[in-house]
Amino acid sequence: MTRFFIVLLFVLMVICVYTIISQTLYRRYHSSVIIKGAKKHKIAITFDDGPHPVYTPKILDLFKLHEMKATFFIVGELGEKHPSILNRMIDEGHEVAIHHHRHVSAWTQTPWQLKRHIHQCAQVIEKVTDQKPLFYRPPWGHLNMSSLLMAKPYHLVIWTGIFQDWTLKTTKTALVQKLMRKVEDGAIFVLHDNGDTPGADEKAPEMTIAALEEFLPYLKQQGYESITMQQLMNQS
Repeated sequence: MTRFFIVLLFVLMVICVYTIISQTLYRRYHSSVIIKGAKKHKIAITFDDGPHPVYTPKILDLFKLHEMKATFFIVGELGEKHPSILNRMIDEGHEVAIHHHRHVSAWTQTPWQLKRHIHQCAQVIEKVTDQKPLFYRPPWGHLNMSSLLMAKPYHLVIWTGIFQDWTLKTTKTALVQKLMRKVEDGAIFVLHDNGDTPGADEKAPEMTIAALEEFLPYLKQQGYESITMQQLMNQS
């Protein structure tokens, strides 16, 4: 009997993992999930996990220097701690969007918990910036069976390129090369402005910033520019 229950538990675990992974893949490629824009010679460089009091302002400085725009998918509780950074984002023409109120995976949340994380993060953005967010991306891109429903009325955004910039195993040179290879009309890039999340290297954003110092001029030389998600999806 003991062996039977072990086998049963194993089978249930396999089914559970399969369901989670299959739902994530299905939802990512669902017609209502944004994976790519359509504008020529435009891309959207987006940042997850911030704002960070040191790294995010440096990224803002860099984008201001090169006259580019970005979209920041923020963690709500960090936005509450650093409201001046959110306001700077808006003042300089960037876009603030929803990650979660805390950096937790949708795989571990009930539908009601997921809805609360989305709603609380949206409330922070509205309270601080006086603007309603339009877009939502879950941490790690994890989706569950309720994600599309719980995300409403926000547009759920994934990406065309994610570059492992959260780990220092990815060198600056490697990151620049990955970014260059993925440039195409309507591309949506995911980078990270905070290394204090599970699985990340604390100082990884330093490498990301160094790579952007080389990549943004290259992007301009190729006739491309980074714009906000709202602009990329013709919602401005």
